[in-house]
Amino acid sequence: MAAKTKSGEAVHFRGSPDRMTGAVELPTSGPISLAVTLDLPKQGAAPAPFYAQPMDPGVGKESWLRLSLPTTTLPGAYRGTIQVGDQTHVATFEVEPRPYLRMVPGSLLLQGRPGARVAAQLTLVNLGNVVFEVKRVHAFGISELDGLERAFGQTFRAKLPAGERRIDRFADALAEGHGGLVRVQIAKGAGSVAPGDSREVAAVFKLPDRMRSGRAYAGTWPLGHVRYGVQIDTTNGLPSHEDEDEHEDEKE
Repeated sequence: MAAKTKSGEAVHFRGSPDRMTGAVELPTSGPISLAVTLDLPKQGAAPAPFYAQPMDPGVGKESWLRLSLPTTTLPGAYRGTIQVGDQTHVATFEVEPRPYLRMVPGSLLLQGRPGARVAAQLTLVNLGNVVFEVKRVHAFGISELDGLERAFGQTFRAKLPAGERRIDRFADALAEGHGGLVRVQIAKGAGSVAPGDSREVAAVFKLPDRMRSGRAYAGTWPLGHVRYGVQIDTTNGLPSHEDEDEHEDEKE
């Protein structure tokens, strides 16, 4: 438990912007009123919404206060004051990094033949308080949606020849359902996205040649702390960029 605070003593808050916590002693009598001010960059002195969560019931007890600052408040140390009843305390607010990226749409569905290049548009919204860097090149693995279930079925239904282990048959079945590595190139929108900003991104997905037509695959594209879900359908494949180039040559 933090040391009890008296009027004028410093109070320290720490955490991500929307979950700043610190301890302060409530007054022993009278109505309990709370007020907080702090200096934020480009905002000046601003009130911070909060709620108090007493550790024990009753007045005169040490209580945890939780403050909620704008989620894009940059990491760093800020100064301010906190008024608890008739007591005023100098306060420090240590804001920790909080990466928070939102993707629109929430997941991606692609259609294309094995080996094709498929373009897609998405929006990145940086709701955190740190800069997010959109790299130009990415990669992630994919597997058939029903690959695990199929591997179990094939393994336990199979009549194994002498010397073959069932675990080896299972591993082979899983490997068969792995679609390979999808390579992603950011054609537009690469670079830094500041806290509070959004970015329109044009991405080109190079589908693996080892994918099988007529199957559905899924994988997660890692974007910072986000694992963005991507599903690929090869049953109605769209023409690749190379195919489009060939059609243009035929027109000429």
